[in-house]
Amino acid sequence: MAKVTLNHVYKIYPGDKGRDVTAVRDFNLEIIDREFVVFVGPSGCGKSTTLRMVAGLEEISKGDIFIGERRINDVPPKDRDIAMVFQNYALYPHMSVFENMAFGLKLRKFPKAEIQKRVNEAATILGLEQLLDRKPKALSGGQRQRVAVGRAIVRQPKVFLFDEPLSNLDAKMRVQMRTEIIKLHQRLQATMIYVTHDQVEAMTMGTRIVVMDAVLNPETGLKEGVVQQIDAPLKLYNEPANLFVAGFLGSPPMNFLKGTLRKEGDQVIFKEMKGGAVELNLGSRPAAMSYVGKDVTLGIRPENCDLVPHGKPLSKNTFQAVVDIVEPMGAETYFYLQTGAHTVISRSHAEVDQREAGHRLLFEIQVERAHLFDPQSGLRIH
Repeated sequence: MAKVTLNHVYKIYPGDKGRDVTAVRDFNLEIIDREFVVFVGPSGCGKSTTLRMVAGLEEISKGDIFIGERRINDVPPKDRDIAMVFQNYALYPHMSVFENMAFGLKLRKFPKAEIQKRVNEAATILGLEQLLDRKPKALSGGQRQRVAVGRAIVRQPKVFLFDEPLSNLDAKMRVQMRTEIIKLHQRLQATMIYVTHDQVEAMTMGTRIVVMDAVLNPETGLKEGVVQQIDAPLKLYNEPANLFVAGFLGSPPMNFLKGTLRKEGDQVIFKEMKGGAVELNLGSRPAAMSYVGKDVTLGIRPENCDLVPHGKPLSKNTFQAVVDIVEPMGAETYFYLQTGAHTVISRSHAEVDQREAGHRLLFEIQVERAHLFDPQSGLRIH
């Protein structure tokens, strides 16, 4: 296997009236050998375009891409020693499963015995042994996707590329295939780059995640694909760099409350704007002191805003809210709350009847897990 390095990579398309469109701007990343890296972000942020530049399916406008120590900017896709799994499977309908998986090896003039050996090994890994004689039309969506993955495995490439491979599957099959790809990475110990718009896939699959977004360039008035943060899944979840990352990762998403900070002794107090019910004692956060008297955005995840059980002593960080919607999820319950200025989602383990909607209930925020953001720059206040 091999590491993959992207140095100041751009993808620029010619636009109307000389206004070029920058699909990917200044992408920098070093993927170490045998790492599983996920590109995640909303549609139009440049994640698939970046993957296609690694594959050689898109030309690089500026910058350099290396696989190992070899610069591959001008290397044809067939000579890059990569294998790509597409969203739409891209199987040949007139060929059997065996023939689809063996096709790339036949083009490269591999001996028949080696082809047989590699296809059988891949079929065993993916549970396709009983399906090798079938045509794609006789397979389910999940089976077709496994065949597409098997076709990549038999190549034994330096790098595997996955472009939203599970987006055409139903929810149950997506979970199953997600698990199979994780096991596949552990078994093959391969370098893998995986593109998805699904943050659950990103959080559960990647050893590192590249969060991308389409950001408006004020000079051109056009959006450009930009990397927002690169880190391990839990680091991204617990220490988001900015408002976008904080809101993109997590389901339900992080709550954002606009307000101001004031100082009481050596404590910093957050007060929700427009007379909202939320007032929190944030303690003595040094970084927050410089924002006293200024507007800030407070971020709190739903699991850190919990229903206060009857009889529990109240803290300084308890507030009363009107329950708008109750969503029982089985092991937990989602509350959609009206605080007076914002709608806040709480994820609680309490079993609460649907009739609680419209009632006033007490909720407590775990302020030690709260984040503060600069509303102008969007950056987290450390």
